[in-house]
Amino acid sequence: MHYSDSLKQQTTYKESAYHVGTIAEHRVKADRIKQMVNRIILVGKYLGFIFTFYILMTVRVLPTYDQVTRYNPIAWSKEVTVFNVYVVFLVILLAIHGFTLIQNQLFSGKADRSILEEYMFEFRAIVFSFLITIGITFLLKTTFLYSRVTLVLFVIAMLSETLIWLGAKRLIMSSLYRRGSLRSNILIVGAGRVGMEVQTKISEFKGNKNCIVGFLDDNKVGNEVIGRTEDLEKILKKIRVDTIYITIPSEKHVIESMIHTIYKYDVDIRIIPEMFDRMATVFAFRNDLEYPCLQIVKTPLRGLNVLLKRVADICGSSFLLLLLSPLLIVIAIAIKIGSRGHVFFKQQRIGKNGLRFYMIKFRSMREGSEFNKSELINDNEATGPVFKMRNDPRVTPIGRILRKYSLDELPQLWNVLKGEMSLIGPRPPLPEEVQSYTDYHWRRMDVLPGMTGLWQVSGRSDLNFEQWLDLDIYYIERWSVSLEMKILLKTIPAVIKGDGAY
Repeated sequence: MHYSDSLKQQTTYKESAYHVGTIAEHRVKADRIKQMVNRIILVGKYLGFIFTFYILMTVRVLPTYDQVTRYNPIAWSKEVTVFNVYVVFLVILLAIHGFTLIQNQLFSGKADRSILEEYMFEFRAIVFSFLITIGITFLLKTTFLYSRVTLVLFVIAMLSETLIWLGAKRLIMSSLYRRGSLRSNILIVGAGRVGMEVQTKISEFKGNKNCIVGFLDDNKVGNEVIGRTEDLEKILKKIRVDTIYITIPSEKHVIESMIHTIYKYDVDIRIIPEMFDRMATVFAFRNDLEYPCLQIVKTPLRGLNVLLKRVADICGSSFLLLLLSPLLIVIAIAIKIGSRGHVFFKQQRIGKNGLRFYMIKFRSMREGSEFNKSELINDNEATGPVFKMRNDPRVTPIGRILRKYSLDELPQLWNVLKGEMSLIGPRPPLPEEVQSYTDYHWRRMDVLPGMTGLWQVSGRSDLNFEQWLDLDIYYIERWSVSLEMKILLKTIPAVIKGDGAY
């Protein structure tokens, strides 16, 4: 009996070792194919760079030399005095460029990047390598021997060829994915809301790169649920799995058991943290008191980014106040002639972190009309704690024009200059609106309020409160310089059209 149990145990170990080895072999094979494609593209790219260098030497440098063996680069080293200097430049440039690419492969934390992201890195790598090479040749005192036009043309050619090679690589990889040679099989643990969202996002990914083999769940059944969490190893032996997404992080004992089970397999394990959808999308990894932890970062708009944005606000508001001063005077005169009352209207608003300030606008209503809002509350056309009317009877004829083209907002440039507001950000709410806010709504006050924002370029007053809120939080959590520029460029046509403004 003891011998029989021992034999069964040995058989189980052999089967387990076989399945573990089979998965590892497939991963190694897939990695080899990817490496081969990358090496072919890399060699082709560098051969293209060298050939481009050869063409430029033939067209730009050789014509200045008489009796040169035109198509024999080996003879050029003796016949063309600057050829060796150009070769040194090329070798240094390609060496630095190659080192930069290797650094990217080693330290990039992002597995999948779009072709634009890849090209932007290549672009920076080429420009960086070129500038460093220029600096090195300056120290070698050979800079004056080069034709500036030739070097610039070479860099432009490198940038163009890189884009072509990236496109070729994408086509090759897409073909391999379609054939199934590199397709990644994905198993999702947890068929709840998060698991279903992961399935949707994977299915939406273009290129046939991923294939979902099914779900594991202890509480749900269905065609897509292929087993319980305790069946994980059986599934791994039956079906090749490359990546496992665990979407039940609260089940610590279950996760710990699964991780111990699959550690021996060459499978990527990815755990989606709890509350990921209600927290900020930005995390910082820390190691406090020897415990690994995730620090929630409310917004990328912090540190140096805050300083840069403030400098941009000061410069931008100062420039616009000077540039638009004749228009501001004309508007002030028109308001004064059009109706009795002050030119400017001050209203208390809630700013960053709940700080109160007085926002300045051109008066667009009859004097004292803000006290009559309670009489019109039943005619409110907005949802949530916001009051909006398309045909507000309190608005003056001049004020209607000012509102349509957002000209009544121009005095807020002074608020920007004072640091109470920013050129771009969420709109500052009224105190009575904030009284109805939930904790989630308060996320709008994590940054300085702005004169324009995503809401301004996405429908303005035609949006309901929840859409408005979602756009503000999207801006806060995904702030970047490129997003700022995108909003800024879209604001001008949105204001000129005047759509959704009342």
